[in-house]
Amino acid sequence: MTTTDTQSGTEIVPVVSQATLALFSQMAVGIPEADDGEAYENIVLQLLNADGVDDFNAPWDSEAAASLAGYRLKIESMARRTSDFAGGLGLYIVVKGVKLETGEPFVWTTGGVANVASLARIHFQGQLPAIAELVIADTPTANGFRPQHLKIHSLGVAK
Repeated sequence: MTTTDTQSGTEIVPVVSQATLALFSQMAVGIPEADDGEAYENIVLQLLNADGVDDFNAPWDSEAAASLAGYRLKIESMARRTSDFAGGLGLYIVVKGVKLETGEPFVWTTGGVANVASLARIHFQGQLPAIAELVIADTPTANGFRPQHLKIHSLGVAK
């Protein structure tokens, strides 16, 4: 993989070969498309069961990943959604599972290249559920993003 910086003051953006991009696309589009009805149902149920301010704001919390970092996560399912994030992949993944230490269910979204590539490969190989740990960099990039990656502990674990 090579990198390039085409605009002064922007992050270095990964550039991959057409063959790698084609392989990535093949795996990523194999992830089932998210059901909008299910997403709205989940939001409404979260709000109807809210016990406090944090619960009311949870469906729109873009920092939810931070609460998952450092824990072993059992990834049970994933779905892809279209993204209009400028400079992004054009898609992001909605990941569902359970935080193993607490038994608490989680929903996490990611559009990061490394995370999407890892999740696409796991799904493509039929290796769900998987146990992973979300790692978030301590230091943000120049644009304020904190890079993330998945540390995979096991694949295709018993349900």
